[in-house]
Amino acid sequence: MFIAKNQVRMHDTDMAGILYFPRQFRFAHDALEDFVESEGLSFNEVFLKEKFVFVIAHAEADYLKPLKIGDKLDIHLHVKRIGTTSFTILYELFRVPENVLVGTAKTVHVTLDGKTREKISIPPELRSKLERHSIE
Repeated sequence: MFIAKNQVRMHDTDMAGILYFPRQFRFAHDALEDFVESEGLSFNEVFLKEKFVFVIAHAEADYLKPLKIGDKLDIHLHVKRIGTTSFTILYELFRVPENVLVGTAKTVHVTLDGKTREKISIPPELRSKLERHSIE
């Protein structure tokens, strides 16, 4: 498991000052970026220099409790499944310090050849990084 930290900002909320539900995906994607960086990769490097890229093929989220401006979050990232060409990441959003589960998200990623954009097997260097955080 990887834990990213974030905070609800004014631009994340609706007119009532409550989290606009699609913004959960911003928190999930921010956690993914933090995870990738923590594993010694950068999105800039992956998308410009690596022989592979990984893209989101499916995303879903559940909004469980309201969040407001200033709420602090811990986003728990778990690698749920690692297939041949794809992997699934689960995100649990907790409001801290109460440690209340306020939302969940799931993203399915597919690995592609960096030049042709054709589906490829997950490269070993990426697979090993994912396996360290796997809950399979």
